Amino acid sequence: MLSANAVSEVASDSKLGAPSLPHPTKSKEIIPRSDYGSTRTTSTLTSFGLETPSRSVSESRSDFNSGEDFTLHSCFDLADVQPWDATRFEMVGKVQDAARNQGCVVAMRDTTEGGRLVAAKCMPVSWVCASHEDFMFNHPDETEHPWVDIGCTAFLNSVSFPYACPLTGVYRDEDQIRLVSELAEQGDLFSWISDLVPIGPAREAAVLPLAVQLLDGVRRLHDLSIVHCDLSLENVLLSKCGEEGELRIRIIDFGMASSLRHLPAQARGKPSYQAPEMHSGAHEIDGFLTDSFSIGVLLYAMFANDYPWLSTRPGGCKCFEYVRQRGFRAFVQKRKLRGTGETLAQKLSEPVIQLLEGLLAVDPSKRLTLGEAELLCSGRRSVWEEAWLNPLPQQGA
Repeated sequence: MLSANAVSEVASDSKLGAPSLPHPTKSKEIIPRSDYGSTRTTSTLTSFGLETPSRSVSESRSDFNSGEDFTLHSCFDLADVQPWDATRFEMVGKVQDAARNQGCVVAMRDTTEGGRLVAAKCMPVSWVCASHEDFMFNHPDETEHPWVDIGCTAFLNSVSFPYACPLTGVYRDEDQIRLVSELAEQGDLFSWISDLVPIGPAREAAVLPLAVQLLDGVRRLHDLSIVHCDLSLENVLLSKCGEEGELRIRIIDFGMASSLRHLPAQARGKPSYQAPEMHSGAHEIDGFLTDSFSIGVLLYAMFANDYPWLSTRPGGCKCFEYVRQRGFRAFVQKRKLRGTGETLAQKLSEPVIQLLEGLLAVDPSKRLTLGEAELLCSGRRSVWEEAWLNPLPQQGA
């Protein structure tokens, strides 16, 4: 049982801070699955001005069932690495460090395209190596694989995945390899939520359009046989699109991604976002459901401007142990907001609490799915059936 001190810690204030960091030819044709088959899902996406996936390709990849992996890194042809042209790209300024890749991200101006702003992820050649095979030989224990990130981004561009950053190219000089893509000028979700209105109905309304895109985006990844494994506030960027400048999310950093749905039980991603079954010692875990859990943590942070816990490792955080023993609903009834005597349960709407409770279920068998094609006939409840994502009555209902 939890001690009185543990309960007090759960109820205490906490401020959102930077997350802890862990804190050749294609092997086969990749066939995306896109038969979503949910009227409610289609209605929700349409109501937010989002395109529903095409049904023209209904074939399912069998790899998830067979356990066979396809190599994401090979979706980028190494022959397409270009020499770095220092006269083409002009430095604008540093965006952020890329600590896990021993480099940084900088904003640059592409002089060949009218001065268009781009982002360049700069990594030392000594770290990235000449190929994925070389990288794995030199860094066999690393979970962040730069050539997987490059290959996955190239593949997503090739299938017109709507939530990827358009890739300009991969460039190399003697010292560095640079992954150059369109600059997401609105920054990441971590920065965006810091400027939102206080927790409550107005904040939930502001979060809703981006939450729908995030859930749709990760569901599409899963139906393309890609599990992200490192979803976080920092790995979702924002751009303005269209004449009215509507925000569009961009999912980035696929260095931990896998084309296997069922993965060995090992910790991937940042500690706060790791599904608890990653620490269970199980033979394998469901990557669909670990991504769902990470989205739950991400959405919690968007609603509450706070993290629910620091770690899901057993004994690693009293807040998560409270949830493990008493449930998420008891947690939000106890957790108090900074500077007030109010609890999260008093400020969050019931539909939001219900959504978070489903995504953050400790038992993965009880966790909400994202409505993946693979799971449509499983009888499991998906996020698209949740009241918060369906605030208006459906026509004909």
